[in-house]
Amino acid sequence: MICSFVLRFALVCCALSCAQAEPILAAIPAGGDALLTGDVGAFGASAGAGNNDAFKFSTVDTQGPTFKRAWRIETNRDLSPAWALEVRVPLAKAVKKGDTGFVHFYARALASADETGVGRIRAVVQQAGPVYTKSLETTFSVGAEWQEYFLPLVFAGDFAAGGAELAFGFGFKRETIEVGGVEVLNYGRRLEPAALPKTRFTYAGREPDAAWRREALARIERLRKSGFAVTVQDAAGQPVAGASVRVAQVRSAFQFGSALQLARLVNDSADNKIYRERVQELFNAASPENDLKWPAWDGEWGGSYSQPQALQALRWLGEKGFHVRGHVLIWPGWKNLPESIRQLRDTEKQKQIPARVLAHIADITGATRGLVQEWDVLNEPFDNRDLMGLFGADIMVEWFKAAAAGAPGLPLYLNDYSNHDLVADKAHCMEFFRVAKFLQSKGAPLGGLGLQGHIGAQPNAPERVLATLDTYAALKLPIRFTEFDIDTDDEALQADYTRDFLILAYSHPSVVGVQHWGFWEKTHWRPQAAMFRNDWSAKPSAAAYRALVLDQWRTKVAGVTDAAGSYSVRGFQGDYAIFVEKDGRKVVGSFVLRPGDAAPVILVKLP
Repeated sequence: MICSFVLRFALVCCALSCAQAEPILAAIPAGGDALLTGDVGAFGASAGAGNNDAFKFSTVDTQGPTFKRAWRIETNRDLSPAWALEVRVPLAKAVKKGDTGFVHFYARALASADETGVGRIRAVVQQAGPVYTKSLETTFSVGAEWQEYFLPLVFAGDFAAGGAELAFGFGFKRETIEVGGVEVLNYGRRLEPAALPKTRFTYAGREPDAAWRREALARIERLRKSGFAVTVQDAAGQPVAGASVRVAQVRSAFQFGSALQLARLVNDSADNKIYRERVQELFNAASPENDLKWPAWDGEWGGSYSQPQALQALRWLGEKGFHVRGHVLIWPGWKNLPESIRQLRDTEKQKQIPARVLAHIADITGATRGLVQEWDVLNEPFDNRDLMGLFGADIMVEWFKAAAAGAPGLPLYLNDYSNHDLVADKAHCMEFFRVAKFLQSKGAPLGGLGLQGHIGAQPNAPERVLATLDTYAALKLPIRFTEFDIDTDDEALQADYTRDFLILAYSHPSVVGVQHWGFWEKTHWRPQAAMFRNDWSAKPSAAAYRALVLDQWRTKVAGVTDAAGSYSVRGFQGDYAIFVEKDGRKVVGSFVLRPGDAAPVILVKLP
């Protein structure tokens, strides 16, 4: 089966390699005064305290688009903050406050451990020393191919030669990035920043008439809708013609959800009240962002987390009818395990760890029984392999079997990141498929595939994501996007891709849900990826979400019964309210239209 997956991957690459997202390019206006001297050798790297052993900086020969030398930065661990490691070069000429500047360069990521599968760089033009007054500061994604970047700016002060600098920051996930063709220009007051090109990214398949979208929308009509009939009878069982029938869908069978901060569900504040209102308006599924992770469950993360608070919030979600995902039973890297387990590392008591993991699984599944409808059992094994390295791969099978014993009948998921695009990240996708097949071959009760779906500023072509879903479908398991977000400051791009990602996911028969990884800027792990700003104003991505999930994919129809007392229609699968009226007689009821239902008949008796 692995061989067939490799063949499938080769076919996908061959068919879709031309579908890479491309930036919108433009010519650089003439007349800019160059502020850099020399080539890439003029750059130097510097790290904050404790990070001097975290990187390797070098210059390399390359075949870049316009250059033959680049500098390379290789980080060997995650770093924080964004300026924990910087590569800097001073600006060789003086500039005046208000001058229009321009930064132009190329970059590519040879490797990245980021959840999006792409690298990240922070670019800044700043005063060369305290107080580091900023003229430009932005963070952007870097793909595997050379990408050209255009960044206009306005100088924030008067700086003498050498008094300002260009710096690139690498306080992110472990990565290897190359940068070349760097130039910084000063246009003085001759041009406004708006007259200069600025990098804006797009993706293949964004165009309004994209064929993939037409096909996906047609699949949605076929897969996500079912026919049903309302038959109205009087008290004697005779058909009632001309009765007014109105049906309104109140909940989707497909699960549209978000990760939540559970404390906000049970503690009152003005913001928390709005938070709860938005949760109930937008979603029918949820998971705790952190509350059920092992360290939080054990009380290691302080007062913001507690078992009583988590259980209270889970009950609140249950009372509101949410499908709740448990996240996560075991995240098997040392950095994500509780301190009580890390303390056993390299000691005589290390052999106790497997039993301690099983005890934790039994404890948390028992405490949450009836409050959780599925579990992420194993999280991110691609680069969290420490326990498997110590105790063997079969220990993963034991975890799934323990989860099945503690949470009988619930779907049990394998969850990982950067596994949604075969072309963009071959290694992650192949390893994810391999682990899933291994679990199945060993009899593990694997019940679902979790694809996190963190998207960077250069979104994956929808056709590539669909092709990846087709490949995973060979495993015959439900698929869920578990941590979806789009980290970009381009709000139009964010809105369009939100629309298209929801369409591609809803159109695929293997996908059972899409869960955002947060929705409000104030509580989002990557704030610009949120759908709502700090003041709760909706971004265009929120409007795109509402237009599909709460409007276009919600059935609301009305009609009258025919001579046989019947009214037939097709609707999206989910929960419905029904209202029937004739000559002052009224009936209000409800019904559920389930996936796979073969045109059910809803019988309504008028008094």
